Amino acid sequence: MSSPATIATPAPREGFLLRVFGGFRVAYLPILVTYFAYGANAITGVATVFLQKDILHLTPAEVAGIGFWLGLPWSMKMVAGVASDRLPIFGSRRSAYLLLGAASSLAGYALIATIVDTKGMYLLAMLLVTIGFMVQDVVADALSVEVARNDEELGQIQALGRMAILAGGISVAYVGGVLAGAIGARAVFLVALALPVLVLLTLPILWRMPRREAPPAEAGPLGHGRAAMVLGVGLGYAALGIALNLNGVPYAAEIVLVVSLALIGVLLKMMGITRAVIIAAGVIFLFRAVPGVGQGYSYWAIDALGFDQQFLGILAQVSAVVGLIGLLVFRKAIISRPVSFTLFWVLIAGTLLFLPNIGLFYGIHEWLGVSARTFAFIDTTISAPLSQLTMVPMLILIARSAPRGAEATMFAIMASWMNLALSASELFTRYLNDAFQVTQADYSNLGVLMITATLIGLIPLLAIPLLRRHERDIHG
Repeated sequence: MSSPATIATPAPREGFLLRVFGGFRVAYLPILVTYFAYGANAITGVATVFLQKDILHLTPAEVAGIGFWLGLPWSMKMVAGVASDRLPIFGSRRSAYLLLGAASSLAGYALIATIVDTKGMYLLAMLLVTIGFMVQDVVADALSVEVARNDEELGQIQALGRMAILAGGISVAYVGGVLAGAIGARAVFLVALALPVLVLLTLPILWRMPRREAPPAEAGPLGHGRAAMVLGVGLGYAALGIALNLNGVPYAAEIVLVVSLALIGVLLKMMGITRAVIIAAGVIFLFRAVPGVGQGYSYWAIDALGFDQQFLGILAQVSAVVGLIGLLVFRKAIISRPVSFTLFWVLIAGTLLFLPNIGLFYGIHEWLGVSARTFAFIDTTISAPLSQLTMVPMLILIARSAPRGAEATMFAIMASWMNLALSASELFTRYLNDAFQVTQADYSNLGVLMITATLIGLIPLLAIPLLRRHERDIHG
């Protein structure tokens, strides 16, 4: 007869997997597959650059302008959340919206792979892809709460979800570059059709799960009246953006940005604006809204340095893997230190680690006797961890500023705020590229553009003393 100890002890392999990944249930699959598909969208990363450059012939300023509009759906994520909570489709609050989201991304990929040949068509197709992933993400977030049987299991699902996103990106980063070179940029988007299909294959699992009824009219931080207002304002906001863009209204992006800021400001006021919320919102916007260099650097690296699809895939793979390692290594150190300290050193490190890219443009690799590819590979390996580390202090700042009892709603609103700041960053990036007139025909001003963007990127340092004083006041 076996002893109790023998029966209870798992096999060494099972024990190791349990310690690393925790428990798992089949009900997790729709959530994890949705997150994985979102991460695996990175398969189109290299193909997108070549599609924009060689097929659509978009300027870096035009790419940044499109990036502005593609960021807006994520800033209205809360609207999709309210719709999924309050407006069931044929009695379904989750699977129907997951189906709609996957179908939207499927349609966008199909358009890009086949008939997209103008800037306007490309924007429409990419908006379909983006909105689809945003809706799927909303459903996955909601399902993670519904599936979890307790707080510990909810934490487990969220941890597995982050792993799934990173695993998706890591699994396709290099493959995306190889495919772009082997079968062409458009064909990669045909391959990407498998991602929403993969999500759709999990629907039978959702259909077998017990259906939850919609919450009572006044349940939650947003009652029926406020929920209707959020939906109405969200739909009106979307209609405004479409109308301005289709009619070619001057300063359409600027108008939409101001309206977006006002709308999220109203939502924050509904939640109760405190000094902590104001400081958190200001710091986050300042850090996330700084302009970048834009696609001009990628275009130049392809034309001047001969970086082909396969090498760009290698860089993407290295960045994904090293970024995950950096997050695992530095996670505890970031959590244990004040947010002001973390943001300061991440900003300084990011600035210093961008200098080699400027050096590449001015030929520092030739002076050092190192090939451009080797120089770029080393720089990517060193700087990659910052891509994952920058989000952690932002999330900590949101958590510490959230009003008690409304943490989830505040996270949703502030997530919209962060994504809106990224749209602002794309708009400012367009301004820089317009000012320096970087195009495929003339890269002469690219170096000055890179230096200017780097110096502007240091502006958020001005917010560090205010944040440090705020943290000192909180901790006595």
